[in-house]
Amino acid sequence: MKKIALIVAPVLVLLFGIPVSVALIVVALTGPAVDEQLRTIACADAPTTTGQNTAGTLPIDSPTRALTLNRPSPPLDPASRAVGEGGIGFPLPPPGVPRHNSLRNPPLPIPPAIRTDYVAAAARYALPWTLLAGIGMEETGHGRTTATSSAGAQGLMQFMPATWAVMGVDGNGDGRADITNPADSAMSAANYLTQEGATSSPNGVRRAIFAYNHADWYVNDILFYAAAYGGGTVLGGGTDCGLTARGPGVGNPQLPPLTSARLQRVMEWAIRQVGDRYVMGAAGPDAWDCSSFTQTAYAQIGITTPRTAQAQRDWLAAGNGYRVDPTQARPADLVFYDSYLGPNTIGHVAMVLDPTRQTTVEAMNSTRGVTYGTYAGAATRHHIFEVWRVGNLTTPPTP
Repeated sequence: MKKIALIVAPVLVLLFGIPVSVALIVVALTGPAVDEQLRTIACADAPTTTGQNTAGTLPIDSPTRALTLNRPSPPLDPASRAVGEGGIGFPLPPPGVPRHNSLRNPPLPIPPAIRTDYVAAAARYALPWTLLAGIGMEETGHGRTTATSSAGAQGLMQFMPATWAVMGVDGNGDGRADITNPADSAMSAANYLTQEGATSSPNGVRRAIFAYNHADWYVNDILFYAAAYGGGTVLGGGTDCGLTARGPGVGNPQLPPLTSARLQRVMEWAIRQVGDRYVMGAAGPDAWDCSSFTQTAYAQIGITTPRTAQAQRDWLAAGNGYRVDPTQARPADLVFYDSYLGPNTIGHVAMVLDPTRQTTVEAMNSTRGVTYGTYAGAATRHHIFEVWRVGNLTTPPTP
């Protein structure tokens, strides 16, 4: 503990004007020296849907979803577009069997105005526009048959009113979400798919479509139409971990925090990298992106995290850590928020340096590189803002 105090305290004093006495207190906020006692949970891609709802996914009209999802999607912070991570991007999965409507209804031409709505929604939520076109074709032939269905579904993308109350967003900028407006409907479909994990992995795409309509043939129809319109790449969290947490998530609060010695090693390594370059997709030794930086910091103590920011958050939520109130943050906690990947996908991660000043050490962007930053005010600038603590996980045994 003395060693990390000697390293971190001068940084806090010189860079942020914190009195020496306060800086020493900050770096002393580490976990008790408890025995390492828990194994890490393996990171493995989740299975595809096979006829039943995905475990952990709330039903499409679940009132519980409204507690966490019924909030507006603010515009992306322009500065956040310079922030990114590596290991992202995967093609839409191919259609499988069974199929149903697509066997007898070929893909129809898309009216220019409707295609514009698909493209705008896809750009906002970092999805291929063809995926939205697949749903639009399946549901209404791109607006050719928008009468209210026998079940009560309405609009271009056929939302049920109860689902719309949770997922409906403004797509044309008029300040309201109208279930019958094509731009609003397309934007809300993109919102729904990403809320359901479509940017997490190829299997996440299938699970999200399955949540939209609980039938395997429906999933394959949508993917068939999407492929017919050109397919595309999802700029999502990557395929390194299929864990996709639902709802707010708290992880495992019973985990002990890192021991003082382990936290010291993480923070020492992170501070030594200040001044390195930021390169999207890089993973050292002198260039990093946001998530390779945090991944390698924790690798210093034998804790193996997934590669991307979204996957790291979901790995923590799956039992390897726990969410903390930002006012209770401590050094080495991880701060997650959305960025260029859209409002429903975590696209950046930073490491808490000084919780009293809400400062971070992070691989920030290509302009600033690995540097010191802040999470002050992030909760108002971002649709997603979460602070998580890595548990004192057992170092994997040496083979």
